[in-house]
Amino acid sequence: MKYNEITDQVMSYFSKEEFQSDIATAKKSFFEVAGIMDESQPDFEIKMNQFVDWFLYTRPLIDHAIRPIEYVVNNSDYTFDSNEKIFYQNLLAIRHSLFEFRKLSKSDLYIKDVFSGYKLIIKDSPVTEGFNKGEVFEARLIPHEDSFIFSSAFCFHPPDATKYILNEVKLINKMKNDSDEERRRKQDELMLKLFQMKNKYDHYRHVALERIYC
Repeated sequence: MKYNEITDQVMSYFSKEEFQSDIATAKKSFFEVAGIMDESQPDFEIKMNQFVDWFLYTRPLIDHAIRPIEYVVNNSDYTFDSNEKIFYQNLLAIRHSLFEFRKLSKSDLYIKDVFSGYKLIIKDSPVTEGFNKGEVFEARLIPHEDSFIFSSAFCFHPPDATKYILNEVKLINKMKNDSDEERRRKQDELMLKLFQMKNKYDHYRHVALERIYC
Protein backbone atom coordinates (compact mmCIF):
# COMPACT_ATOMS: atom_id res chain seq x y z
CA MET A 1 0.00 0.00 0.00
CA LYS A 2 1.32 3.45 -0.93
CA TYR A 3 0.78 4.91 2.53
CA ASN A 4 2.89 2.21 4.16
CA GLU A 5 5.64 2.90 1.64
CA ILE A 6 5.55 6.62 2.44
CA THR A 7 5.58 5.93 6.17
CA ASP A 8 8.75 3.86 5.74
CA GLN A 9 10.35 6.63 3.66
CA VAL A 10 9.57 9.31 6.22
CA MET A 11 10.84 7.21 9.13
CA SER A 12 14.02 6.58 7.15
CA TYR A 13 14.43 10.34 6.72
CA PHE A 14 14.19 10.82 10.48
CA SER A 15 16.87 8.21 11.10
CA LYS A 16 19.46 10.87 10.19
CA GLU A 17 21.93 11.98 12.86
CA GLU A 18 20.27 15.38 13.39
CA PHE A 19 17.07 13.70 14.59
CA GLN A 20 18.61 11.02 16.81
CA SER A 21 17.98 12.95 20.01
CA ASP A 22 14.36 13.51 19.02
CA ILE A 23 13.87 9.81 18.24
CA ALA A 24 15.50 8.75 21.52
CA THR A 25 13.34 11.15 23.55
CA ALA A 26 10.21 10.01 21.73
CA LYS A 27 10.96 6.33 22.34
CA LYS A 28 11.60 6.96 26.03
CA SER A 29 8.29 8.83 26.41
CA PHE A 30 6.30 6.31 24.40
CA PHE A 31 7.55 3.15 26.06
CA GLU A 32 7.05 4.61 29.52
CA VAL A 33 3.38 4.39 28.55
CA ALA A 34 3.45 1.33 26.28
CA GLY A 35 5.59 -0.83 28.54
CA ILE A 36 8.79 -2.73 27.87
CA MET A 37 9.76 -3.23 24.24
CA ASP A 38 10.71 -6.87 23.77
CA GLU A 39 11.31 -8.30 20.30
CA SER A 40 10.49 -11.78 21.57
CA GLN A 41 6.95 -10.79 22.63
CA PRO A 42 3.97 -11.30 20.28
CA ASP A 43 2.95 -7.63 20.58
CA PHE A 44 6.33 -6.30 19.36
CA GLU A 45 5.13 -5.43 15.84
CA ILE A 46 1.90 -3.90 17.19
CA LYS A 47 3.84 -1.61 19.54
CA MET A 48 6.27 -0.60 16.79
CA ASN A 49 3.37 0.37 14.53
CA GLN A 50 1.82 2.34 17.38
CA PHE A 51 5.09 4.14 18.03
CA VAL A 52 5.61 5.03 14.36
CA ASP A 53 2.08 6.43 14.02
CA TRP A 54 2.38 8.41 17.24
CA PHE A 55 5.79 9.80 16.29
CA LEU A 56 4.88 10.79 12.74
CA TYR A 57 1.29 11.96 13.09
CA THR A 58 0.79 13.14 16.67
CA ARG A 59 3.98 14.14 18.49
CA PRO A 60 5.54 17.53 17.57
CA LEU A 61 9.28 17.62 16.94
CA ILE A 62 11.11 19.20 19.87
CA ASP A 63 12.91 21.92 17.91
CA HIS A 64 10.22 22.64 15.34
CA ALA A 65 6.88 22.35 17.21
CA ILE A 66 5.22 20.62 14.25
CA ARG A 67 4.55 16.96 13.55
CA PRO A 68 7.16 15.07 11.51
CA ILE A 69 4.70 14.60 8.64
CA GLU A 70 4.24 18.38 8.47
CA TYR A 71 7.98 18.91 8.63
CA VAL A 72 8.78 16.73 5.60
CA VAL A 73 5.96 18.12 3.48
CA ASN A 74 7.19 21.69 4.07
CA ASN A 75 10.94 21.02 3.96
CA SER A 76 12.75 21.28 0.61
CA ASP A 77 15.36 18.83 1.90
CA TYR A 78 12.75 16.07 1.64
CA THR A 79 11.57 15.42 -1.91
CA PHE A 80 8.79 13.37 -3.45
CA ASP A 81 7.21 13.06 -6.89
CA SER A 82 4.37 15.39 -7.83
CA ASN A 83 2.04 12.41 -8.31
CA GLU A 84 2.64 11.52 -4.64
CA LYS A 85 1.47 14.91 -3.38
CA ILE A 86 -2.11 13.79 -2.79
CA PHE A 87 -0.92 10.94 -0.57
CA TYR A 88 1.09 13.33 1.60
CA GLN A 89 -1.85 15.74 1.80
CA ASN A 90 -4.04 12.86 2.97
CA LEU A 91 -1.51 11.96 5.66
CA LEU A 92 -1.50 15.57 6.85
CA ALA A 93 -5.27 15.23 7.33
CA ILE A 94 -5.09 11.94 9.21
CA ARG A 95 -7.95 11.53 11.70
CA HIS A 96 -6.92 10.19 15.12
CA SER A 97 -9.75 9.23 17.46
CA LEU A 98 -11.64 6.62 19.42
CA PHE A 99 -14.15 4.69 17.34
CA GLU A 100 -16.96 2.30 18.04
CA PHE A 101 -17.47 -0.64 15.68
CA ARG A 102 -21.07 -0.84 14.44
CA LYS A 103 -21.26 -3.42 11.68
CA LEU A 104 -19.58 -5.05 8.70
CA SER A 105 -21.48 -5.19 5.41
CA LYS A 106 -19.60 -7.26 2.85
CA SER A 107 -16.23 -5.46 2.92
CA ASP A 108 -17.56 -2.09 4.14
CA LEU A 109 -16.81 -1.31 7.77
CA TYR A 110 -19.28 0.94 9.64
CA ILE A 111 -17.85 2.82 12.63
CA LYS A 112 -18.68 5.84 14.79
CA ASP A 113 -16.30 8.47 16.15
CA VAL A 114 -17.21 8.47 19.85
CA PHE A 115 -16.00 12.05 20.40
CA SER A 116 -17.96 13.69 17.58
CA GLY A 117 -20.68 11.09 17.06
CA TYR A 118 -19.98 11.10 13.31
CA LYS A 119 -20.73 7.83 11.55
CA LEU A 120 -18.17 6.74 9.00
CA ILE A 121 -17.90 4.01 6.39
CA ILE A 122 -14.57 2.44 5.48
CA LYS A 123 -15.33 1.24 1.96
CA ASP A 124 -13.72 -2.00 0.80
CA SER A 125 -11.67 -2.12 3.97
CA PRO A 126 -8.67 -4.48 3.75
CA VAL A 127 -8.95 -4.76 7.55
CA THR A 128 -12.15 -6.52 8.64
CA GLU A 129 -11.01 -8.97 11.33
CA GLY A 130 -10.83 -8.36 15.06
CA PHE A 131 -13.79 -6.00 15.42
CA ASN A 132 -16.65 -6.70 17.84
CA LYS A 133 -19.96 -4.82 17.95
CA GLY A 134 -19.96 -2.05 20.54
CA GLU A 135 -16.22 -2.34 21.11
CA VAL A 136 -14.20 0.88 21.33
CA PHE A 137 -10.82 1.10 19.64
CA GLU A 138 -8.21 3.77 18.95
CA ALA A 139 -7.11 4.23 15.35
CA ARG A 140 -6.01 6.74 12.74
CA LEU A 141 -8.00 7.14 9.53
CA ILE A 142 -6.31 8.37 6.36
CA PRO A 143 -8.68 10.16 3.93
CA HIS A 144 -8.53 8.38 0.59
CA GLU A 145 -10.68 9.15 -2.44
CA ASP A 146 -14.29 9.09 -1.17
CA SER A 147 -13.58 7.08 1.99
CA PHE A 148 -10.80 6.31 4.48
CA ILE A 149 -8.02 3.80 5.03
CA PHE A 150 -6.80 2.65 8.43
CA SER A 151 -3.17 3.29 9.29
CA SER A 152 -1.21 0.29 10.59
CA ALA A 153 -1.73 0.92 14.31
CA PHE A 154 -4.76 -0.02 16.41
CA CYS A 155 -5.49 -0.22 20.12
CA PHE A 156 -8.52 -2.39 20.89
CA HIS A 157 -9.95 -1.86 24.36
CA PRO A 158 -11.71 -4.73 26.15
CA PRO A 159 -15.52 -4.67 25.78
CA ASP A 160 -16.00 -4.45 29.56
CA ALA A 161 -14.14 -1.10 29.50
CA THR A 162 -16.57 0.51 27.03
CA LYS A 163 -18.85 2.04 29.67
CA TYR A 164 -15.90 3.64 31.47
CA ILE A 165 -14.46 4.99 28.19
CA LEU A 166 -17.73 6.50 27.02
CA ASN A 167 -18.21 8.19 30.40
CA GLU A 168 -14.75 9.77 30.09
CA VAL A 169 -15.62 10.95 26.58
CA LYS A 170 -18.83 12.54 27.89
CA LEU A 171 -16.85 14.51 30.47
CA ILE A 172 -14.75 16.05 27.71
CA ASN A 173 -17.74 16.74 25.47
CA LYS A 174 -19.56 18.54 28.30
CA MET A 175 -16.84 21.19 28.44
CA LYS A 176 -18.56 23.50 25.97
CA ASN A 177 -16.38 26.53 26.80
CA ASP A 178 -13.18 24.82 25.69
CA SER A 179 -11.60 25.92 22.44
CA ASP A 180 -11.21 23.35 19.67
CA GLU A 181 -7.49 23.20 20.44
CA GLU A 182 -8.08 22.59 24.14
CA ARG A 183 -10.69 19.91 23.45
CA ARG A 184 -8.30 18.21 21.03
CA ARG A 185 -5.59 18.27 23.68
CA LYS A 186 -7.89 16.62 26.22
CA GLN A 187 -8.94 13.99 23.68
CA ASP A 188 -5.29 13.16 22.99
CA GLU A 189 -4.58 12.95 26.73
CA LEU A 190 -7.51 10.58 27.23
CA MET A 191 -6.42 8.32 24.36
CA LEU A 192 -2.90 8.19 25.78
CA LYS A 193 -4.25 7.37 29.24
CA LEU A 194 -6.47 4.62 27.83
CA PHE A 195 -3.57 3.26 25.79
CA GLN A 196 -1.54 2.99 29.00
CA MET A 197 -4.45 1.26 30.74
CA LYS A 198 -4.76 -1.26 27.90
CA ASN A 199 -1.07 -2.13 28.15
CA LYS A 200 -1.35 -2.55 31.93
CA TYR A 201 -4.40 -4.75 31.44
CA ASP A 202 -2.52 -6.95 28.98
CA HIS A 203 0.47 -7.20 31.32
CA TYR A 204 -1.40 -7.73 34.58
CA ARG A 205 -4.13 -10.18 33.61
CA HIS A 206 -4.49 -11.26 37.26
CA VAL A 207 -5.77 -7.75 38.15
CA ALA A 208 -9.49 -7.08 37.69
CA LEU A 209 -10.27 -4.81 34.72
CA GLU A 210 -12.20 -2.32 36.87
CA ARG A 211 -9.06 -1.70 38.93
CA ILE A 212 -7.17 -0.61 35.82
CA TYR A 213 -9.86 1.19 33.80
CA CYS A 214 -10.82 3.51 36.62
